[in-house]
Amino acid sequence: MIDRQDFNTRAEALRPLFEDRLRIKARDLREAFHRAGPELPRGIRGDGVLLSKTEHLVANPHIAHQLEDAPVWAAFNRVTVHLKKIDPKARRRGIILDRLAGIAFNILVVIVGFVIWLWWRGYV
Repeated sequence: MIDRQDFNTRAEALRPLFEDRLRIKARDLREAFHRAGPELPRGIRGDGVLLSKTEHLVANPHIAHQLEDAPVWAAFNRVTVHLKKIDPKARRRGIILDRLAGIAFNILVVIVGFVIWLWWRGYV
């Protein structure tokens, strides 16, 4: 049996982790996991699907009484541990470096194309 208040308390504890670590603001777990989709590993996304479905089902007390709590709490723990491991500064640094690498590659392609054009026209 899953207690609705306990589930909601744990779900609310995940919200600041999503905001601080991934910069994702969401109303509920389904939206948070949907927005974070490609940034999370496959196993954590699976836990997100479980938690999203459970969040919907726990609203009905009769269904919440039938749900097993062990897999849900284990999923909460795995998601919490993963989100706490994420370093927001390193993540931002990686995004910036990826963009700079793309820009540098494009500049290199333009310079190589210009040199080839100069050679083809006979200026070099």
